[in-house]
Amino acid sequence: MKFVTFTEQGFSRAGVLLGNSTGDADAIVDLAHPAMRESLGGAAPQMQALIEASLPKVVERINVHGLAVAARLSRDAVTLMAPLPAPRRIFGIAHNYRDAVAERCMPPPEQPVLFMKAPRTIIGPERPIVLPATIGGVTYEAELAAVIGTRAENVSKERALDHVVAYGCFNDVSASEIIKADGHFDRGKNYPTFGPFGPYLASRDEVPDPHALTVTLKVDGRTLQSGSTANMLFNVADLVSYLSRQQALEPGDIVATGTPAGVAGLHKPPAWLRPGSTAEVEVEGLGRLQNPIIEGPAPDA
Repeated sequence: MKFVTFTEQGFSRAGVLLGNSTGDADAIVDLAHPAMRESLGGAAPQMQALIEASLPKVVERINVHGLAVAARLSRDAVTLMAPLPAPRRIFGIAHNYRDAVAERCMPPPEQPVLFMKAPRTIIGPERPIVLPATIGGVTYEAELAAVIGTRAENVSKERALDHVVAYGCFNDVSASEIIKADGHFDRGKNYPTFGPFGPYLASRDEVPDPHALTVTLKVDGRTLQSGSTANMLFNVADLVSYLSRQQALEPGDIVATGTPAGVAGLHKPPAWLRPGSTAEVEVEGLGRLQNPIIEGPAPDA
């Protein structure tokens, strides 16, 4: 099932997407509508609440009760937000694709390379990525995002995917030249708007194998990244298990699983993001995440 968060008449709530988020025939089933109340089993019609209430059980109840026709809204009547607008935490993973480390001529890391992405970076589809003036080269990074649904602490790799309830597209926008100058990820990964996410979350029953998905990125229609999650050094199960041994993962945490080869700085010439362009992330079966790019004031302005 494809879950979205949307606004309509000034009120944001969760819904179910009918379609793929790109067609004129798409519709949204409003989970706040009275006709859908029984399907939610008492949970609030907000994505975090549905995750905490056990998203797989919510999917089961909706399948039993059906998607009420009375609750349908046309796609053009709503504005999509990030499907989980305020995640608890975002765990980012660097250097996690074989083709990406080969492109950099670096040895594969022996364990996942972790950084934290601030929840305030999150924006939804069609919202602008704002490039602060003077920060230098900024890259896109197309990624598969996994959403944690149940508390995971010291879990085995074999049980790790049981704790993942949904998947989505993520763009880990990164100020590459700032990161290089700083010698760490903290500042360059965490400018506002540097975390496009969406357009929807697919419940895990829609993703039979998260380790066999094509991941692509285009800027203005030009393909700059094309890879597969099969090429990860540490797959989703590895990452969830590893992170759960560092600290407990909680419902509403996101794991952004890394990006394949083709980041902007490694193109010749570099393909840095530019104001006026549009970035498009696509993960197979998880829709297309499009965001225009604009310029903002310098960071110290």
